[in-house]
Amino acid sequence: MSQKAKIESVNVDHSAARITLLGVPDIPGVAAKVFSPLAASGIGVEMIVQNNMRGGITDIGFLVRKERLDDAVGACRNVALEIEAQGVSFSTEIACVTVAGKDLTEDAGLPAKTFSALAEASVNIEMIVSNALSITCVVAAASAEKAAAALSENFLQHSRLT
Repeated sequence: MSQKAKIESVNVDHSAARITLLGVPDIPGVAAKVFSPLAASGIGVEMIVQNNMRGGITDIGFLVRKERLDDAVGACRNVALEIEAQGVSFSTEIACVTVAGKDLTEDAGLPAKTFSALAEASVNIEMIVSNALSITCVVAAASAEKAAAALSENFLQHSRLT
């Protein structure tokens, strides 16, 4: 790990749910149409991921708080009809596992080390977001504690030894 990068904690959050709009037309303005009704309803979103696909369609996935899931799914189903998307899927059986610290982007190998630790623990990653302060992986809820243990062992144990 770089001298500047410092991992301070590994955290697990079970309060999020994932929503994915499937087969969304890949044209300007669609993301605004998706997220405007959510904003109007006061539904906050995080970790937005758009997967560019072939044939002029895309999938858009994001997280909402579980307590707002019903409202969010309803809004998304209405938008899906309006924009002629293929459908809406959702899951509450997820968790966010976060490695947090300072200057994490200073260590070019940190994402690979994070993903390798999860792979060695047989934890599949569903979504990823990273910045200078954290790397967050969405995993199956049943794997969250195993993921956190693997990351803690790889990062927090090693940082105490050096």
